[in-house]
Amino acid sequence: MPQAPPLPDPLLIFNAQPGANLLLSPAWVIMGASDDYLAATLTERAVIVGQYIFDAFPDNPDTPEANDMANVRASLEQVLASGQPHEMAPQHYDVPDRAHPGRFVERHWLPRHTPVLDAAGQVQCIIQSVQDITATRVAERQLRESQASEQEARADAEQQRQRLHEVLMQLPAYVAAYQGPDHDYQFVNPPYQGMFPHRTFLGRPFREGIPEAEALGVVALFDQVYQTGEPFYAHEMEGWFDFHGTGEPEQVFLNLSLHPLRNAQGAVDGVLDFSYNVTEQVRARQQLEQFNQELETQVQARTRQALALQAEVLAAAQRQAGERALVFQVFEQTPACIALLRGPEQRFEYANQAYQSLFPGRELAGHPLAQVLPDAAEQGFLALLDGVYRTGETFFGSELPLAIAQPDGQPPRQAYFTFTYQAYYEHRQVVGTSIFAFDVTEQVLGRQQREAERQQLHALFMGASAPICILDGPDLVFQLVNPAYQRIFPGRELLGKALLEALPELTATPVFTELQAVYDTGAPLIVQERRVPLARLEGARLEDLYFTFNYEARRTAAGAVDGVLCIGHEVTEQVRARQQAELNREELKRFQFMADQARDPFILMREDGTFAYLNPKALTAWGYTAEEARHLRVPDVDPIYQDAEFTRVFAEAQRDTLPQFETLHRHKDGRIFPVEVSMGGLRLNGQPHLFAIARDITEQKRYVAALQESEARFRTMADAAPNLVWAVHPDSSVRYINRAFLDFVGLDRVEQYVASGWSPYLHPDELEPTRNTLTQAIAQRQPYVMEHRMRRHDGQYRWLLAQGAPSYLSDGELYGYVGSAIDITDLKQTNELLTRTNVDLDNFIYTASHDLKAPISNIEGLLYLLQEELPATVAQAEAVGPTLTRMLDAVERFKRTIDHLTEVSKLQKEHTPATVAVNLAAIIEDVRQDLVPQLQAAGAKLVVNVGALPPIQFSEKNLRSVVYNLLSNAVKYRSPDRPSRVDVRGHVRDGYTVLEVHDNGLGLAADHLPRLFTMFQRFHDHVDGTGIGLYMVKRMVENAGGRIEVHSQLGAGTAFFVFLPQAAPTA
Repeated sequence: MPQAPPLPDPLLIFNAQPGANLLLSPAWVIMGASDDYLAATLTERAVIVGQYIFDAFPDNPDTPEANDMANVRASLEQVLASGQPHEMAPQHYDVPDRAHPGRFVERHWLPRHTPVLDAAGQVQCIIQSVQDITATRVAERQLRESQASEQEARADAEQQRQRLHEVLMQLPAYVAAYQGPDHDYQFVNPPYQGMFPHRTFLGRPFREGIPEAEALGVVALFDQVYQTGEPFYAHEMEGWFDFHGTGEPEQVFLNLSLHPLRNAQGAVDGVLDFSYNVTEQVRARQQLEQFNQELETQVQARTRQALALQAEVLAAAQRQAGERALVFQVFEQTPACIALLRGPEQRFEYANQAYQSLFPGRELAGHPLAQVLPDAAEQGFLALLDGVYRTGETFFGSELPLAIAQPDGQPPRQAYFTFTYQAYYEHRQVVGTSIFAFDVTEQVLGRQQREAERQQLHALFMGASAPICILDGPDLVFQLVNPAYQRIFPGRELLGKALLEALPELTATPVFTELQAVYDTGAPLIVQERRVPLARLEGARLEDLYFTFNYEARRTAAGAVDGVLCIGHEVTEQVRARQQAELNREELKRFQFMADQARDPFILMREDGTFAYLNPKALTAWGYTAEEARHLRVPDVDPIYQDAEFTRVFAEAQRDTLPQFETLHRHKDGRIFPVEVSMGGLRLNGQPHLFAIARDITEQKRYVAALQESEARFRTMADAAPNLVWAVHPDSSVRYINRAFLDFVGLDRVEQYVASGWSPYLHPDELEPTRNTLTQAIAQRQPYVMEHRMRRHDGQYRWLLAQGAPSYLSDGELYGYVGSAIDITDLKQTNELLTRTNVDLDNFIYTASHDLKAPISNIEGLLYLLQEELPATVAQAEAVGPTLTRMLDAVERFKRTIDHLTEVSKLQKEHTPATVAVNLAAIIEDVRQDLVPQLQAAGAKLVVNVGALPPIQFSEKNLRSVVYNLLSNAVKYRSPDRPSRVDVRGHVRDGYTVLEVHDNGLGLAADHLPRLFTMFQRFHDHVDGTGIGLYMVKRMVENAGGRIEVHSQLGAGTAFFVFLPQAAPTA
């Protein structure tokens, strides 16, 4: 009875099994590792076998949060304690980078620990099976990061939009946005609405909201901007509007800026109105200009009048007191405030009507100033008068304030005066003081009001959230920079510097040119989302910032431009967010397009189990229409994930990434089929969703089973094969070698060869070419054949003929390469011996043909001499004449044979004759001309139809010989039973030009065809020939890289097909 073969080593079986598996002892020492495990963990079996698992795979110190070692330890302890398998949650456990000691490669796993128990139930070893889910986890992390970045960008964009909205709402300007050709109100800020509190604007056309604008021509300006896309600016434009709905229009002056609004395609779809009310400034300027002119005239006139009058009065008082009444009459008529004080107590001696009107209800004449005007005395005016009285020096006061007490408990009136205190004399002694004063309260209060307004505007500018600066003079020097503007450039000094000195990078931008244009023309300008390369810090790199600028000319009281007001809103984040949002929208469009074209079902699920999106592949897979799918829920199509299970998975997916898994789907017709699902949670419009890709794996499961069965059959057959059989993975690493291969290299197990690879066995001269051939074949998915030497187990290098071909999975994916090799060492040695023999034979033929030429020539000469020397009666005798003729014919045939042998010898040595691009049609025509006498003598018809064919890469001499042999043979071996016809045709096929020669001659028997091209072979003896012509034709064609085929039927004719290589196309 035959003895059973010994069982294979279980450890070898474990190491060879598919999947990533590790075998551990109860002490957690590594006993074995599958090939897939080694590949996944970037290590080698010799490195880790025998090591403690946590020494072989230590913690990555850079990822302490992973807690990987502790988790694996806890799982192993649980398996040892319970004797039950334990499946772990996904683990982040990096593996050492063997190529860079001290570094780690990121890995994520789905581990399972399975105990192997003995008969007593004790744990003998533990199998750790892992699934590498790194790619999925990394992709999910990148997706989360991308979604977080997108949400952050959207939040930033919304914040910037809100900030811009707040700025527009708070701007001390009238801002409105209009949509469409009718200019429908889309946005109105509070100041704009405040002008017309009784009107509603949003949604209404501009001509309805502001009907007065039609007659003023403003609607036409809106149409112009909308149609041309060019902005319009108007300075101090006058208009009359019914602001309060009373029917009484009021005058207003506006600085009007109209700017086109464009959609994403760049087309104008609206108008932006940005206006300032400058009515008060215009009127104030007009009034101020008029008042200043009048005041200047009056002041000058009154000053001259008062001084002259004062001098005249004093002189008159000194000259003659008799004229006193006249002087007082003049005083009463002047608008100046005049008073005369006498004595050191400053007693009122006289006060004119203008002076008295300042202090209604008070009796001045005869009373000291301190008594009747205590308010003036307390404010320092009495001290000034005393000083004039004591020194005699005139005092001039300019716009000094005086709070004048009012009767009946009214609050004091604040007044301002420009005045003169002058001493007057009697007998050259100071006896009193004269007062000449002008009330300039109105001018002072007006100036103070303007200054207060300026300060208020300054405070508004400095406190505004929008960046504002004022550029002074033609050099555009920073005169005012509010904090919001300075924050754009936190480390740069701006105040007091010219624009290009402070920000030189603006030289190459349109900003400086635009500001100069506003300064030169006075026309305002609005620039939307201008890209400006700027450095926020001094010396820092330039970055692209985006601003919306509003430029307004600053004018003097006379209306001349002396600076530019710039309000700039940085919209960098909004622009980038919009750009990102546009990219996101494009990505979404591309995703939907790709999803619609995808080969697998794309499924988007809501929290309640309904479907938010199903691509066409999903609908087809389930057999539903889009309308029917609107009423479906997950439990309707997945018998495993019913409501409770779906709710659990949905919640888990929102917290963490789910590994790929398999489930079942139900077709509309009730058919159940397996699918492989990848899914993840995401939020859309703030709501949680679950996205899944489900791939039907019915065929895959069938194929895997078939593949496993096929693999087993392949290995069984391969091990029984006498030749060397191998299989490699797509990366050229060895997957399998058969028993004959192992015996050849002297190994016992496939793993031994896998560990060492090809290198130790290939001959050093063939190592690199063999690698390159295999790598190139795999890259091009092409079969290959090559010869190389390989070291046998006895150390001898043997020649192998190796050939391989690609092997594919059912889905077209490359599974690897399968090949075989046979030992051809003996064959090569035989071929080398045969080659040497052929060379010797060629040399013999050449030598023999050369050496026989002289004797044959001598024999021929002797025969001719004998023919000449014999008497005519003898030479013409019946027994002599024919014999001499036959002898001469035999000599001639022998000479031709020697010539052909010489040509054959040359042809066999000429393996690679010099070739040129040859025109086949020209060669055929040349041969036809040579054969005209033979064709006419035979009554043969030659029909040529080759057309325009590409040039042939051939020796011109040899090609002519090929054509001549084929055509002359067609005529020579014609049939006597019918007129001879020879057809010559040509066509192109796969890099060759095919020459066809058809005849209706004698034809050949089928058993003659294999010997047709053999040297000295002849099948028709009634025609002279040597049997060398077709041999030479075949040799010349094959030497040039072509081939020749023949088809023939005895008694019907023969057809030759000559495949001639085409010349390479010229550049």
